[in-house]
This record gives sequence, C-alpha cells and structure tokens, in this order.
Amino acid sequence: MVENRHQAEQRGEFSPLGRLLSLDTSHGLIQFGTMQGECVGPDLGQADFPPIDGQKVSMATGLLVLGAWTGLPSIRKNSQTPCLKCTRICEVCAGSGKKQCEGLDCGGRGYTLGKWISCSGPGCHAETGQYKPNCVTCGKSEVKGVVREHAVCMMCKDFRVHPDDTFSSMTCSACRGVGKRSTGRVDGSLDYRLPTCKACAGTTWKGEFAAQDVAKFTNAILDPLKWQDGKKWPTQTMLALGPIQMFTLKDFGSGRVRTFGVSPDSAGDYLMLLVPKVLRGHPKAYLVGGVVREMGSGERVA
Repeated sequence: MVENRHQAEQRGEFSPLGRLLSLDTSHGLIQFGTMQGECVGPDLGQADFPPIDGQKVSMATGLLVLGAWTGLPSIRKNSQTPCLKCTRICEVCAGSGKKQCEGLDCGGRGYTLGKWISCSGPGCHAETGQYKPNCVTCGKSEVKGVVREHAVCMMCKDFRVHPDDTFSSMTCSACRGVGKRSTGRVDGSLDYRLPTCKACAGTTWKGEFAAQDVAKFTNAILDPLKWQDGKKWPTQTMLALGPIQMFTLKDFGSGRVRTFGVSPDSAGDYLMLLVPKVLRGHPKAYLVGGVVREMGSGERVA
C-alpha cells in the first residue's frame, strides 16, 4: 500500500485535494493550525488506479500525503492577556473604561426591579390598604396601589463617574475597563479587510505555540527489526497515528472546508497516518487503510 502511494506521487498519478486541517482520531484531535494566516498542514492528493485494458478506472485507490513530512506542527495557545500590537482606544467607552450599565432592568438607572410591594405614597395602599386615586407614586404602575421594589443593580451598583451623571456606569464590556482593546487587525484597525495582526494571528490575545504530543496519538509502532517480514519496508521506525475517524481539509480550488468520514475497510482497518519516528533525510508520511467518504456527498474517495 505504501509503495503504491509512493509511486503514484512520483509519477504524478494523482489529483490534488487540499491542505489538511485536522485529523479526528480515537486518541484525540490532531490539529494543523495556521502560521501568520497560512495553513501549515500537509497537502493531500487522491491517487488513481492505473488504466486497465485501456480504460481509466475512476475509483480512487488511496490518499497521498504530498511532499516531505515535517512532523506535527505546534499549536497556538492563547492567554487571557490582550495583544499589545493591535490595540486602539476603545471606541465603546472612548477610553474611559466605563460605559452605561447594561444590567437587566437597569439600563443605567442604578437599580433593578424587585418584588411587588404596597405603595408607600401619602394616603395610598401602605397606609390605608386602598389605592389613592391619582397617587403620584403608583399612578403609572401596571397595578394600582402597588409598586416594584427597587433593588441595587449588581452590575453597576449605581456607580456614577460624575455625581451629576444621568445614568450609572459599569465596567466597559468591550475593553474590560482598560480603555484600550485589541482588534486583531494590523495597527489596531477596525477595517476587517486589512490583514490580521501577525503578533496574535488575529485572535486579539497574547499567546504562545505549544508542541502537540505525538505519543498521545500513537496507536502502534512499526519497528523495522520486528515488522519487515522479509520486505523492504519500513526502513526506519514508523508511528501509526490514529485510528482516524474523520478529517477536514481546505479545498485548493474553492477554498472551502471539506469534511470526510472514515469507515473500516474490508479488512476491518480504519485510516491510519504512518509517520517516521525520527525526521531525517526526506521523511515521508502515508495515509493507509479505511474507506473515506466526503460527508454529505456519499462519494467514495479511498
């Protein structure tokens, strides 16, 4: 299976599919993220059967991992600290860190509506047990003679930046009270058409890249001293990553994300990604086993 795929790539007998984005395995999700806005996963192709009696067979024989295998890429892990390379004055609070309260039933009044209580207006229900006509306290209430209790808003606690403010203020939800916020675009722009910030990859947060644990996804180890069985492969120790149950790729032509489901093949095997344990020379990876169908189309791929 590996030799057939290798020869198909060498002869160019394949159709390009797209760039690999993720592999959903029984041991977790293998991710191929982005670096400065570009996908870093390997390219995949679809190998074809050689012609039989002059007739081209349309059914695919396998998936090809094109080019050299460079290992599982590191994945960016974001922190809770905003990126400082794409910050700008917060346009929501104009840099003050405060904005009109958004609390339910408050909206800047400084209180929320509680339970119904008797109107305490002069001569009204709390004193006489009856509604006083034209009572200025409950006259505009939904129910005459009773009013809603005013409870302190827990979001703003009736805080006012200036004593003469007509509304209470809360911590700005856009910038978290800092007065500045990151946009994820170059120079802190709000124009979505501009490139993303390279420092945070458009996420708006500081972060760092962490290596993926290859051992976590390793389902088996192919040792050349134990598994050759008189054959020429493997020439070095290979790791079998999987079993793969689903994978996604970014289509070369349309740029859309395509999702493929995997079922066992006639031998009962799922799709596996075979990769060299040590990267040296011109390392190659191979996808073998399983039956692959694009989800939503039913078309068999491998």
